[in-house]
Amino acid sequence: MQAILEIKLGRPYQMPTRRMIQLLEQGRRDCCKARNAAIMHWLIWHRMHPTWAPGDPYDPPPLKIKRAPKPASPTAKPPKDPLFGPREFLSRELYDVATKAAPALNSSMASACVQDVLSKLKSNVPYNHDGEARWVWQAILGQEISVPTWRGGRIPVLRSTTKVYYGEDACWVKFSLLSRQSGYRTRSLQVRLHAAALTAGNRRLLRKLVSGELRLADSQLYEKKGEWYFQACYTLPDVAACESERVLTLAPSKPESDYPFRMCWTDTDGKLRDWTAGKAKPLIAEYFRVEARRRALRWRYQGGVGSGHGRKRWAKTIKPMQQSVRDLSTRWQKQFVSDVIKHAIKEGCGAILYREPTMPLREISYFAAVKVPFDWCALCGRLRFKAEAKGLAFEVTRMGTAEWRGEKCETVQAG
Repeated sequence: MQAILEIKLGRPYQMPTRRMIQLLEQGRRDCCKARNAAIMHWLIWHRMHPTWAPGDPYDPPPLKIKRAPKPASPTAKPPKDPLFGPREFLSRELYDVATKAAPALNSSMASACVQDVLSKLKSNVPYNHDGEARWVWQAILGQEISVPTWRGGRIPVLRSTTKVYYGEDACWVKFSLLSRQSGYRTRSLQVRLHAAALTAGNRRLLRKLVSGELRLADSQLYEKKGEWYFQACYTLPDVAACESERVLTLAPSKPESDYPFRMCWTDTDGKLRDWTAGKAKPLIAEYFRVEARRRALRWRYQGGVGSGHGRKRWAKTIKPMQQSVRDLSTRWQKQFVSDVIKHAIKEGCGAILYREPTMPLREISYFAAVKVPFDWCALCGRLRFKAEAKGLAFEVTRMGTAEWRGEKCETVQAG
């Protein structure tokens, strides 16, 4: 399981900020060129070989880096070709096409762009796809959809070519961007990170990432509102490494809080952490937008407007909005449950204690105050299912109104 830490980029060390932005924008365009060239070459090859089947002979291009062949294992199975192309074609030939389309791009980034293309081809078509194809590559060859293209997008940053430093005097990231064919002497950029803008918990997470407690994975660079960000992806620790004695308590937040939930746990240093959880403002804004639309439709159809045409004419505009409200709450709950499970594993907690509110408490809780319907029973069921699926202990205890108003949230031992 992986998680993401987003950090804003600052000034570079080797060059002015304007030149760094130009190089990042050029690198983003080169990544799009590499992806588009790879997928178009794949389509042209299939048009030239319409009768190809897995296992048919294929003459691959020569290796650019010659290495000694690995000794074959007697128990290993021979490699098989995927259904949408020969193995060596998908690795060597598409890589050659990508590097020729973007010669200034670093070779590791070109390889990552090819992997993005292969992931797109192997993905399933949408559930409402109008056709018989199951995968994207089948839909492309069957003329059911057009060839995917990339514009804008993100710059892949591989873990093997990335280094992150966070100390008392500086915080920076160094990554490879350019190749030798680019003509630049400085091919790896070293850029400052705005660690001061992070919260205390995210700064503590960044220190774990730098020290090696959390393993850095392949990350990305992207632009948002004129600013560039480093999206550091890291691998969460194994659930088996979580301590069963450490418990993460999830409870409804205080009446004056801006968040619906709070999480309490004890970290590895023995300090009691108390965090707010659940960003419900997007849910509230979308709910009131749907409700305003429903009120407008009810006002329009009052007084018998549209009568005589059957009830389906009125229901076809109102009923989908009722289902939209339910789907909106369901999506928010699933994302919130996923965030809680990831946070528990990240902090090494082997158990989750959910303080389920009683019926009187639900009537005065955060969602009741903002007049947004919320399914508390569904939340408890989703938490239990996801926690047990990840191997975490789960326990539910009730929280009354008196405890919610007066007592301090404490970490309670499960069991």
